[in-house]
Parts: sequence; C-alpha cells; structure tokens
Amino acid sequence: MSDDLNELIGYQVQSTAYWRRNKAAQFPDDPRNLEAAEELERLAEQIEKLEDSEIHKRLRDLCDRFTAVDNGDGWYHISEEVSAELRSIGFRSGYETGEQFLKWFCEVLEEAHRSLIEDKPSDLDDAVPIPELSEQVANDPAVKAAAQAYAEAVAKARIEAREKNM
Repeated sequence: MSDDLNELIGYQVQSTAYWRRNKAAQFPDDPRNLEAAEELERLAEQIEKLEDSEIHKRLRDLCDRFTAVDNGDGWYHISEEVSAELRSIGFRSGYETGEQFLKWFCEVLEEAHRSLIEDKPSDLDDAVPIPELSEQVANDPAVKAAAQAYAEAVAKARIEAREKNM
C-alpha cells in the first residue's frame, strides 16, 4: 500500500465527490447531492493538505500494521465501510474537517486490526499441544511427592489405629 495520503484515502473521497456530482445532475430537484459533492470536495482538499502530518503518519502506521496481519480480504471490507461512510456524507453524516474524517478512518483501521489479531490463530497454538490440566497436575513432581506422603501418612495412621485397638 502506498504511503501517499491521496492514495490511502484522498482519491476515494474525490471519486465519491465526482459520483455525487453525477447524482446531482441525475436528480436536480434534490439539493443534497450537490451539497454532499461540495462537502466531499472540501474534505478532499483538506486531506491533501494533511500530507506528512501527524494524522497521516498515524494512518500510514495503522495501514502497515493492518496489512501485516490481513488474511487477504480485510482491505475489501474496510474499503466497503469507507465507501458507505463517504456515500452517507451530506445525508446521514458529515465531518467538519478532513482531519476529523481521517480520525474516523483511523478508528476503523484500529478496530479491524484488533479484530484480525483476536481472530487470528497463533502459529504457537498448533506447534505445541497443550496438555489437560489433570495430566499436568498428575505429572507434577511436587504433586507426586505430596500424594506419596499422603498415602504413607494414611498407612501409618491405620497401623497406629490398629495397634490402639488391639
């Protein structure tokens, strides 16, 4: 994945703005499409100006971490979520600034990354079989010694009890 902010997200915002402008031409009686297109264009401009900013560095780092654990279809799901969010701008959601939108995108990536890590089986899970607890306890030297000491104490107590009763 590219490190360029426009390639990470900016072009998708611009593309959605272009799509909204086409919808505005298709449905001229609905002013929301044109308003959404203008808001998306404003966000795209602001995102472009955030190149090499702290939020860009954070986003790039999250993308790298996500890519490192992605099983192949993770970016598809994220792209779908981002696309749905962009389509909702001007209708159900909106962002004051490009940075605010990028923070939302970072949250999406963090959640997706967390889910991948939690759901991903560890290579160690299959490498070393985990014995049952009862097996671990039975084979523990201290448990064996305690069991032997207990058996000896019970045997001694029985002998003493028999001697008292004779």
